[in-house]
Amino acid sequence: MLELKRQEITEQKRREREMQQQMESRDEETLELKETYSSLQQEVDIKTKKLKKLFAKLQAVKAEIHDIQEAHINERQELEQTQNELTRDLKLKHLIIENFIPLEEKNKIVHRAYFDEEDEYWKTKPITRLEDDQQMMIRPLSAVGYRRPLSHHARKSMMMRLDMRYKAENIMVLDMDLPARTTKEYQEPVIAPKVAAALESALRDEDEIQVDASGFHSSLGSTPPTSGSLKKPKSGRPRSVKKSSTPTSPFSPSSPGSQLYPQSRGLVPK
Repeated sequence: MLELKRQEITEQKRREREMQQQMESRDEETLELKETYSSLQQEVDIKTKKLKKLFAKLQAVKAEIHDIQEAHINERQELEQTQNELTRDLKLKHLIIENFIPLEEKNKIVHRAYFDEEDEYWKTKPITRLEDDQQMMIRPLSAVGYRRPLSHHARKSMMMRLDMRYKAENIMVLDMDLPARTTKEYQEPVIAPKVAAALESALRDEDEIQVDASGFHSSLGSTPPTSGSLKKPKSGRPRSVKKSSTPTSPFSPSSPGSQLYPQSRGLVPK
């Protein structure tokens, strides 16, 4: 409809232009008939003016023709570009239809399609129910739960990896919306500083006791060393010393020559 209106407007403008040119030519003819020249020089001047006027009109017409030709060339190039784009899209759609749409479905759509002249758009007729209550095509058994049949390789790939190549639906796999947490992180109880210091002092290891036995080698019969020769630990509590397994003591008078410590067996003395 719009194209027809555009053509009618263009034709009307062309007719108006032709009528105006005819009127101008008739006016010029009537003026030429009415004109009278007093001398040849006057006639030459008038003819020269008319010639210049006609030459200017000729140049204007040539410029108009040149502009129209350029506009026509530009319009033709745009139409060719549009045609090439439409042809490319049409080939792409034909390729998709031939490779991905079954022939039966294609024939059904072709039979249902029709062109609406008022809207200038292709439409499809509504699907009518069959009179004998026959069912449409039953879903194939190989596509139970899916929109289209799937091969064994495609199903195995869908199970092994989260790839959308073989998926016809549910392409995006979203995480579950978990409820809000109702528990808290475990926090150790706070201990008072005095209690912590008492536990630390109770669990601290005591130092070893060192005995200075240099006085016993010089005089074995002398009195036992006083408590000043013993080094006590920092805690102030000396460790208990085990008693000797022998019945005789190094301080007893019955064994003046006995050693304070037993000798090691199997070693060479110095």
